[in-house]
Amino acid sequence: MQNRLRNSFVLTVLFLSLALILSVSSMLRKETVTFTAADGLTVTADEYIMARDYPYILLFHEQESSRGEFSVIAKKLCKMDYNCLAVDMRNGGSVNFVSNETVKRCREIRCPVGVNDVELDMLAAIDYAYERSGRPVILFGSCANASLSLKVAAQHEHVRAVVAFSPGEYFLPQISIQDTISGLKKPVFVSSSLSELPYVSQLVSGIDKNYVTLFEPKLGEGGRGTVSLTTNSTNHSEYWLALLLFFKDLV
Repeated sequence: MQNRLRNSFVLTVLFLSLALILSVSSMLRKETVTFTAADGLTVTADEYIMARDYPYILLFHEQESSRGEFSVIAKKLCKMDYNCLAVDMRNGGSVNFVSNETVKRCREIRCPVGVNDVELDMLAAIDYAYERSGRPVILFGSCANASLSLKVAAQHEHVRAVVAFSPGEYFLPQISIQDTISGLKKPVFVSSSLSELPYVSQLVSGIDKNYVTLFEPKLGEGGRGTVSLTTNSTNHSEYWLALLLFFKDLV
């Protein structure tokens, strides 16, 4: 009886916390900022600030997208006591009526856009956020940039954890993500649609099970990439609850 009551209490707290996350925060401030990648390209990002001393979640959109992919998601993540930095990556486009300013500059100067070049944008974002808070960051990527987030996390000391939505082997034959992240010893949350799950499971099979959380949607097919966190996915609340539990364990 006591266990039943305890479990009921925990679930109630979690669902109340989820409701709080899904609400709008009046404390949140948003600024558009720029910083410079190692090859000289100016990178644009939207910075969502809850408190200056909070750690950062760095948000990396999928290919052909922009920082606008996170215009709603970032506000909800900030409710978990994080700041967010939604980055315009040079492998992007536009989404939610937000154009990718980094891509515009890249096209003007005809900068390279290979995987190693895109990684420079990510590394510059890590440096920016770490200088702001002095605390290790969490990388949060979608699709190809989820894969790159996993790769960078395996190699960068200032990355604490990774959230990867629908990662895959986007960079073969140049880079095998599965090989690169084998043995990764940082907390990883991996998610996908139901149909992608076997493939994604194989991709992260080399990570110690003590470090990886592989979320399997139970209430429907879900979505590819960050669409699974939006109202375009009928079971988006299921994904948010799983994310809440992951971040709760990071505290």
